[in-house]
Amino acid sequence: MRSIINIVIVVIIAVVGYNYFFGSSDEKSESQDIVEQVKELGRSITDLVKSEKERMEEGKYDGFFDKIEFIFQKLESQLSSDDKVQKAELDELEKDKKELEEEVKDAEGNEVTTDKKDKLEAKLRELLEKTEKLLDESNK
Repeated sequence: MRSIINIVIVVIIAVVGYNYFFGSSDEKSESQDIVEQVKELGRSITDLVKSEKERMEEGKYDGFFDKIEFIFQKLESQLSSDDKVQKAELDELEKDKKELEEEVKDAEGNEVTTDKKDKLEAKLRELLEKTEKLLDESNK
């Protein structure tokens, strides 16, 4: 599937390139419009990456970790000493949170790609979902 997509992209680029240089005046005009739109898309992506980097540097995710820490403390106080399985899960979640905090701190100091940002946000959501699940289990 991936190779088919790559072939289609190469063919489209080849057709646009051919029309850009060797096509009729209408084809050249359409190809120039496509090239300009692709340039604009590239600029937009660059602007998005820069704005996300600025948000990371401004501490966009700082409040998230404070909230998670509060939930962990609440969970810990709710769990009895007999809940060894849930305590182990909570310890694992705290370990995951610390690792994720380190990743976010590392990302704040570096250029953040949209792929890296998406992966971090997915990990944040996953941590939150696991925490909510453990909270629900402890309330039963």
